[in-house]
Amino acid sequence: MAQNPATIPFYGLYGDNFVDGDPGFVHIEDIATRSSGLDWIIQPHRHNRLFQLLCIFDSQLEINLEGTTHNLVGSWIVTLPVGAIHGFRFQPGSQGFVLTLKDTVLAEELPQGYEGSGSELFQTPQLIEYVADDPGLTAFLEYVGKIREEFDYQRPGRHQALALLSRLAVLSLHRQLRHQQFLAAPGGKELQALGQFRALLEIHYREHWPVSRYASQLHISTSTLARLCHKMLGSPPKQLIDERMLSEIRRRLVYTRQSLDEIAYTLGFKDYPYFSRFFRQRQGMTAGEYRKQADAGQLPEE
Repeated sequence: MAQNPATIPFYGLYGDNFVDGDPGFVHIEDIATRSSGLDWIIQPHRHNRLFQLLCIFDSQLEINLEGTTHNLVGSWIVTLPVGAIHGFRFQPGSQGFVLTLKDTVLAEELPQGYEGSGSELFQTPQLIEYVADDPGLTAFLEYVGKIREEFDYQRPGRHQALALLSRLAVLSLHRQLRHQQFLAAPGGKELQALGQFRALLEIHYREHWPVSRYASQLHISTSTLARLCHKMLGSPPKQLIDERMLSEIRRRLVYTRQSLDEIAYTLGFKDYPYFSRFFRQRQGMTAGEYRKQADAGQLPEE
């Protein structure tokens, strides 16, 4: 049903016919605090100076945004820019919170000011699904937890702490929005999987993981990982694993005085002969010869 904006009231917080005069205004409350006494229904309204973040966990929510109804199931974060018309019908007993920020809290941090920042968060309402093991959203909730602490206790510098933590919470949410947009783009999920493979490789290459273990950690098949590496990097995953190890061996030969036995041991080789064969087969010379050429400044460009 179309809404007549002229009939939609402006509120500070819902049900309060004022806008808080504090330029550093930050407020956080559980959904039940305001909604349970209203039969879990918040009628359509808007704010002319307040930006809000609604977070709901494992529940159902019917939300009216600018006249369009969305039915959400699960855990979601909804962003409500200044002036956006919104109303809610919560499932009774819903768990979650609403974080409210005065526009000036964010304006000081954004180079072009709040209204002209260009962030999607501040232009149109955003629906961001919350996944429990997502590190970006975990970071957002950690900032919210610190906001709660500052909100509940009158510590010195409370307003400043609330403003800074709020900016960090919004920044983490903006990153998450960009991440979701990246995944939705053509090839986004493939690029993410490849990036995760490279990150795992940096952590575990000394442990000599086989390709199958990297694939298992990524929750994909070895054939899928091979396809991604060929498509994006032009090499099979085993070659990429070996190249990472070879690069580290060369670095240690050139920039450290570790003995060859020490290099083999610290890089996880089961014995020195295996280390020696690995290097010679891929570099075309022994590790000792490579170090001598490096010391003499005679190494060819890699």
